Amino acid sequence: MYCLPIPDDAFNALKLPPARAEEELRREFAVFLVKEGLLEPAQARAVAGMDRVPFQALLAQRQVAWGGSPEDALEDMRAATAAIPPDRP
Repeated sequence: MYCLPIPDDAFNALKLPPARAEEELRREFAVFLVKEGLLEPAQARAVAGMDRVPFQALLAQRQVAWGGSPEDALEDMRAATAAIPPDRP
């Protein structure tokens, strides 16, 4: 594993609660890597420490193309539909 050193003054200047800073920085870095075409979404998702569907949702929220196939989208839709409890419309 590699670590990216961040100067203390820059880290302390973040407008994030310290407990969330690492998580948010990992996510932002992962989104950046996909947006710039430097990593595939699956690898960037590992950097972010997120599951596939939430990471794809984050990319969609940021309007970053995740490059999935139509089959991937259908698989995600089936998984989301299966997760809905039977008593919900």
